[in-house]
Amino acid sequence: MIIERYGSVCSGGRYENLAEYYTDKKLPGVGISIGLTRLFYKLNELNLIKAEQKSVAQVLVIPMLEDLEKPISLATNLRKLGIKTEIYLNNKKLKAKFKYADKLKIPYVVVIGEDEIENNCVNVKNMETGEETKVKMEAEEIMKVVKI
Repeated sequence: MIIERYGSVCSGGRYENLAEYYTDKKLPGVGISIGLTRLFYKLNELNLIKAEQKSVAQVLVIPMLEDLEKPISLATNLRKLGIKTEIYLNNKKLKAKFKYADKLKIPYVVVIGEDEIENNCVNVKNMETGEETKVKMEAEEIMKVVKI
């Protein structure tokens, strides 16, 4: 099933003799896949279901460097503290990354670049008020700013 502009939502079929590539037995095969994200997006768009939230993320970490070790580590530590955290990995301009957070109603954004790593500090931006708070680049410090 293909929904225009969204691609395949579900597909499947028979895969005769596929198992022969991995075993010496002849086995019949069938399979199916469902693009749940695409399906729910379209159902929500058609008002067939009601999604209360656009995203479950409470914080969006935006890396502005090649080495993702620090951003991933910070996001992992935020998650360990119970803060739902997403990392934006698409190679887009900073404005587009903030637009993404705004569109999905993610309440807080943390940008990590070379300067932030060098100074061991980040700005936590409240997307609703626009207020930015500078804190040490530690999950516990960010948690104090994030009011969720």
